[in-house]
Amino acid sequence: MLIALSVALLIFIADYYAYPWWQPIRAPIADKGQNGLWVRYKFYFGEHTDDEIDALAHRIVDGRFSDAYIHVRFIKKDGSLAYRYPERAKHLLSRLRESAPGTRMIAWVYAGNESGGGEVDLTDRRVRKKMVDEAVWLVDVCGFDGVQWDYETCPDGDTNLLKLLTETRTALPTGARLSVCAPVIYPLGLRFGWSQGYVSKIAQYVDQVAVMCYDTGYLTPRSYVALTRKQVVWFTQLVSKASKHANVVIGVPTYGQGLRSHNPRAENLRNALRGVREGLARDDAVKDAFAGVAVFADYTTTEDEWKTYRALWLGD
Repeated sequence: MLIALSVALLIFIADYYAYPWWQPIRAPIADKGQNGLWVRYKFYFGEHTDDEIDALAHRIVDGRFSDAYIHVRFIKKDGSLAYRYPERAKHLLSRLRESAPGTRMIAWVYAGNESGGGEVDLTDRRVRKKMVDEAVWLVDVCGFDGVQWDYETCPDGDTNLLKLLTETRTALPTGARLSVCAPVIYPLGLRFGWSQGYVSKIAQYVDQVAVMCYDTGYLTPRSYVALTRKQVVWFTQLVSKASKHANVVIGVPTYGQGLRSHNPRAENLRNALRGVREGLARDDAVKDAFAGVAVFADYTTTEDEWKTYRALWLGD
């Protein structure tokens, strides 16, 4: 018995440190040029020079990003934006559009509830009304092409998020994009993340579901690749059935040590892209519902990781 346990432990350790280096990715490149990039709030704050804005625009074009999610920070308890910089936003967006025409500039808005380290209460209609007003302001006044609500961590089945999405959709001008960040769907009925039924409801109100495929708690490379593969299949199936126009992007991580739920040896760009490509190669994945991957984030991605992204996702 002891010998068997020892052998099993050695196999586990070897797999943990070696997977998947001896296995080339056989699934085909699946880039459509519809990828997303999460961008640090300092651009919205006006803390970057024009040269740095131009460099970001070059990165967007070079990485075939159709969506730039620009962080405008967070919602306060009363539903208002903590920071409002309309003139800085206008300058940033104008400059980016000169060098990266056609890219959608989306205001990425964090709205944390108590379980997500914030204080936003979506059960309060007045809070939701103020949030919707801020979303409209970001589009009409600042010039963003839409908003992305990042309501972490939303309880599964929360009807108040559905109300926020409905109210936001109704208030936004025609053509403005509405995106939502979503946690992963866990297998085996684990009580974390969102259920498949809730994802189906969410998809009815948005143009895009951005799956945050990181901080999953999956701490081994093989299990994380398998989880990512599953997200591609599940989310594309669910979104395609729920909406005729919504699509899916899979968020992939490019940061080091973070929360306890993130092990960079498992959750890294290389493993995430492997999982996405293998998921899309499955017959049960709905490829038409898949847009691309979304890199988290511009400010954590190293040059080596950009090379990995280009090689494994763009095929360059």
